[in-house]
Amino acid sequence: MKSKGWLKYSGIAVLGAGWLVSGHLHADVVSSKGYSVEDFTLRNAEDLVDVCTVEANHPDYALAMTFCYGFFEGATHYDDAVSATEWYTDIVCDPPDTTRSQAVDVFVAYMKANPQYGSEPSIDAIFRALVDKWPCE
Repeated sequence: MKSKGWLKYSGIAVLGAGWLVSGHLHADVVSSKGYSVEDFTLRNAEDLVDVCTVEANHPDYALAMTFCYGFFEGATHYDDAVSATEWYTDIVCDPPDTTRSQAVDVFVAYMKANPQYGSEPSIDAIFRALVDKWPCE
């Protein structure tokens, strides 16, 4: 995946993630189809699915989507960095006009169709889903 100008959101996500994970947030846990503030710790891929699927009317929607998109931005930068070396090629070969939202939709759909991968690390599940949709030659 190539970076598509998502940098402004990744900074917000990193700051938000640090704030949440560091324990400085003291909030009531609000549920939305499995979502809770604890999901921001990303214990596994299921937590990322919960964060990325928070309903638009949920009070944490903006924070959750910023975190979700920021995590995907980090995955994009990882793919870019790895493929820039002489030893590796792109992990994901998505079309040039692929949006972050499309990548998240692919991930969520894949995880819903393949719940057996819900306990693996979030980054592994992202690449598993995106490689399934956009494999490289």
